[in-house]
Amino acid sequence: MYNQKEKVKVAAVNASPYVFNLDKTVDKCLTIIEEAASNGARLVVFPETFLPMYPWWLWMSVDNKKRLELFKQLYYESVEVAEEPFQRICRKAKEKEVYIVIGINERERGTLYNTQVFINDQGDIIGKRRKLVPTSEERTVWGRGDGSDLFVLDTPFGKMGGLICYENSMTLSRYALYSMGEQIHIANWPGSNYKSQPRDRTKTIETVSKFVAFEGQLFVIASSSCIGQEELDFYTTLDPSIKDSFDLGGGMSGIISPYGEYVSPPVINEEGIAYGEIDLDQILDAKHMIDCTGHYARPDVTKLVLNQVKYSALNTNEQPAVMKLSIEDEEQAIEVE
Repeated sequence: MYNQKEKVKVAAVNASPYVFNLDKTVDKCLTIIEEAASNGARLVVFPETFLPMYPWWLWMSVDNKKRLELFKQLYYESVEVAEEPFQRICRKAKEKEVYIVIGINERERGTLYNTQVFINDQGDIIGKRRKLVPTSEERTVWGRGDGSDLFVLDTPFGKMGGLICYENSMTLSRYALYSMGEQIHIANWPGSNYKSQPRDRTKTIETVSKFVAFEGQLFVIASSSCIGQEELDFYTTLDPSIKDSFDLGGGMSGIISPYGEYVSPPVINEEGIAYGEIDLDQILDAKHMIDCTGHYARPDVTKLVLNQVKYSALNTNEQPAVMKLSIEDEEQAIEVE
């Protein structure tokens, strides 16, 4: 299950988007994919809601009228994955024969979702999941996912799943992915030097990502955004009161081993690409001591029930009341031990 003939090179992107400009940010993605592929990466991971941007104004002193205006701007620049310009990224994945995971603001009818999209090296979208619980103020912008958004995908270089930002603090969601045999965990984050709360955002990203790798005995690819000059100017103009607490840079992107250690130097507080090699055989080294869903589990004491049913607000005679988004045809509630 874990052995492979050669290590796989992967890339974690630390970058800033263009403000309210989906086309230009997609152009930037294509350039980054070109660079990563030319350096031998077979998997390229981008930050949370990189298309078109993370809405940092949620955490600022902006009145309701302005928030509505900003939401509408974000809505019109957001992504429908079957359409242009997102399909340009899919075509680039096929051209360069790389897998891509990218965070987007996904538009569906009148709602936006914080979504991870998984694309294979043939340009096919093989997975799409929505953040289960937008964090605090984020609930004024994004809808919520459901149990169908917890899954693990088979890829040539390992079983891959992911969680977005503070979803990585959701113990049971993590454990569900571990129990599905996850070997490569994608953790997408927004990053900035925004000191509006009593914590260091970059250190939080690093601490949580390392713990997920250790707890699940797997590899974590963490990708975070950072703040560029255009974003800094936009937000300090929008809310001058943040001038002393919002600055360039931020974020951490890197590849972490099943022991919770970097496999290569991360990119921190600036734009760049962190490269690292994944060797699934190392997972066995960690699981020999702690296999959290095997010999180190106690299902007779505690167990998890996972409901992977997808729910819909609209039901017709042709459409069942409960819709399922899963590889299997039947609805399932899985007991995870």
